[in-house]
Amino acid sequence: MLTLGQVQKAEAFNIDLPVSVLTERGLEGFVFAMDSKQQVFRFSVKAKPLKLAVDPQYDVFRILNPAEVPATLSKIWGSDNNVLVLPASAEKSQSEVYQKFAQQWKDTDNDNFTIVYDNEINDFPEDKAVWVLGFDNKFAPMFNTGIAQFNSALKPDSVMFENKNIQKADNSFVFTLARSDNLDKQDIFISIGNKDAIDGLIRKLPHYGKYSYLAFSADEPTNIAKGQWPVVSSPLVKVLSDSESKVSMTEPREALASLKPVFSENRMMASIKYLASDKLKGRGLGTPELDLAADYISSEFKSAGLQPVSDDYFQEFDHNFDGKGKLKLKNLIGIIPGIDPELKDEVVVLSAHYDHLGLGWPDHHAGDEGKIHPGADDNASGVAIMLELARSLAKTAKPARTIVFLAASGEEAGLIGSRYFVQNAEKEFGWKFFADVNLDTDGSLFDKKLMVLNANTAKEWKFIFMGTDYTTGVLSEVIENDLDSSDQIAFIEKGIPAVQLFSGATMNYHRPGDRYEAIDGKGLLKVATVAKEVILYLADREDPMVFTGKNESVRPAPVKKGPGRRVSTGTVPDFAFKGEGVKVGSVIPGSAGEKAGLMAGDIISKLDGVDAKDLRTYSILLKNYQPGDEVVMTVLRNGKEKTLKLVLGER
Repeated sequence: MLTLGQVQKAEAFNIDLPVSVLTERGLEGFVFAMDSKQQVFRFSVKAKPLKLAVDPQYDVFRILNPAEVPATLSKIWGSDNNVLVLPASAEKSQSEVYQKFAQQWKDTDNDNFTIVYDNEINDFPEDKAVWVLGFDNKFAPMFNTGIAQFNSALKPDSVMFENKNIQKADNSFVFTLARSDNLDKQDIFISIGNKDAIDGLIRKLPHYGKYSYLAFSADEPTNIAKGQWPVVSSPLVKVLSDSESKVSMTEPREALASLKPVFSENRMMASIKYLASDKLKGRGLGTPELDLAADYISSEFKSAGLQPVSDDYFQEFDHNFDGKGKLKLKNLIGIIPGIDPELKDEVVVLSAHYDHLGLGWPDHHAGDEGKIHPGADDNASGVAIMLELARSLAKTAKPARTIVFLAASGEEAGLIGSRYFVQNAEKEFGWKFFADVNLDTDGSLFDKKLMVLNANTAKEWKFIFMGTDYTTGVLSEVIENDLDSSDQIAFIEKGIPAVQLFSGATMNYHRPGDRYEAIDGKGLLKVATVAKEVILYLADREDPMVFTGKNESVRPAPVKKGPGRRVSTGTVPDFAFKGEGVKVGSVIPGSAGEKAGLMAGDIISKLDGVDAKDLRTYSILLKNYQPGDEVVMTVLRNGKEKTLKLVLGER
């Protein structure tokens, strides 16, 4: 006998009540008619029942029990009576961070807020939502106990959300829990990695109301994890066997109408996982592992339906490297032929380099030589997006111009492959270039705008991406500075309009930490969506695009005679900054910049009195120094000029 008195409903309704029972033979479904508020049912099953759920897929029009839905931040944002609890035992610098956050949130929000320290209260007030700030807050262990049921935990050096570990250092964490004695009341835990994240968190958090937990990186802050807690204690679920407590009681259903997904996140992530695996050892130049990567791309080109330009997809050539001798390199080229007789020999190129640094050549940071540099973001991400676009377009697109898919080699050693391709394409294939869209470092978009680098190479670029903003909903940031960043430069040197789609530099750039686990899969979908719109538009555009950039060589190959020691300030620039100087996006912990007091948001204006008017000039100036040199850096901080002395580190 089963009593379903816990189901809340209006008495005027006569409804059917779906019941699912998991037995030793599988899942069985029942539907019962109800005509009273409380009703008793008896039914028989064909095997021993293990678990029972009432309306597990929410088919019935009814009021949900609070235990059937996860706690989400929207209820916190809607609370009009709150108390912010600061940790009394926090060290001074961290205490100041929480004081600043609490006061700024209180000043921003019109609801009632009281600020107290954890040593001033013993229990949570029944009529207020409690905001617990900091890992060292005396109430933090209570939250740790509460999230254990969701396979989550606050660890000494990391936070685990649903079995995924995220390092505490420089990151911020937010999550909410319902009170055990009153599910209609929720409380929130917040930890802030650094004071520079405060303004961004206050601005961004109200837009994340549907989530139970969030993580943000650095001071930007960039969202790196989000989700809803699973429902684990619904009163409409009865577990009759401990071994079946986590078994789902729902069955897959097809939507009444659905569109086939344009892109597959899983396929792109699988490509990155392989290309950035330890098996491929960082895809270094002249290694058999780079050949494995080339074979993989060739196989995917063929499977997608791209046509080869000759007998196969390979464009092979030799290049002499100081200290390495002559190496055989391979570009991979696949095409979707144009159908317009007058335009088919004008090609639109979608490019992405597939090489990386192997065990640390030709670039590595101090202490990283000999370690595998996986290159997941740089640039397995770009290759994965290119392959997914090939799958989407090769068998369906009928472009006026030929679309060329170029997987270039030797980018890390000075754009070797892309320069060879551009210099020889007309002679080998009879092509004239219309434009290039380069995919490089596109695996860390998260909630940021997609940057479009070198958009000064044609006046049309900014209008094209204004259009993609509207049609795709993925916002872009058009950068019109001269930046010597990636393979698009090989095209720009020849007077060809070219841009790079770029999700932004991270602290893992050219480091062993550039791994598959840090990739934003949802961001790959966004970049692919934008790239597809742009490529198809360029392929069918009737009017020419006039080159407006500077077509001198702006990126000499970094591979020089001798070992060469490259300096580092330990900063990641803000590429979207449009003013004069170099804006610091973030500072790597323990770096020369952090030790000298350099902060995110600082604008570097001079090195030893010499103007650093833009990122390109700044990069050239740094080449005049050696690791260990002291440099006087002039920065603007909050509009005021400040002088710092840095002892430069080694890359």
